[in-house]
Order: sequence, then C-alpha cells, then structure tokens
Amino acid sequence: MNKERVRRLEKLGLMRDEGRDALPDMNPDSFVIDPVVEQRLKEERQVYENFLAFPALYQRVRMDTIHSVKNQPELFARRLDKFITNTKANKMYGQWHDHGRLLDY
Repeated sequence: MNKERVRRLEKLGLMRDEGRDALPDMNPDSFVIDPVVEQRLKEERQVYENFLAFPALYQRVRMDTIHSVKNQPELFARRLDKFITNTKANKMYGQWHDHGRLLDY
C-alpha cells in the first residue's frame, strides 16, 4: 500500500526529489506472485477467476500481506487460507485502499 501512496503523491504533484531518490522499483508490473500462492489460487477455477476480477491494487496488497510472512510458516498458511476462503466467496477484505484515497486520484 505504501507504494500506491507514493504513486498518489506523485500524481498529485506532492512528491519531492528527496523522496524519489529513496524509492525502490515503483513499476506495478514488477510485482510477482509467489509460486506457492499462485498454485493455491489455481487449485479451484472459481477462486482464480474471482482473484483475477479483483482490482490490481487489492491483489498486490493482499499478496504482499501474505508474502511478507513467508518465513513464518504457520502465519503464512493462516493468511493464505483466509485469503483463499474470502476469494472463493468473492469477498474483498481489509484496508486495501487507504479509506478510499487510493481508488481514484
């Protein structure tokens, strides 16, 4: 979500050179889904179709939440299971759009 906040600041003309100098790769296309997560998503066709229909920002935020705990197997599994369950129900959850600020800017 922080990268999307930076993109918003840039578009609004509020980003400074000092901030830009500290940034990692900001290209949204550089985001890659972990192979384990992708495999789970593709186990059920409907889950994967629902996932692909979600907004790209939601996909990236949820994936980052799961990827960030890859080195904690139990937490990783719980987060992935919760995500799969909600995706199967075609339900988005969490504060993925910063209270609406990241939807349309």
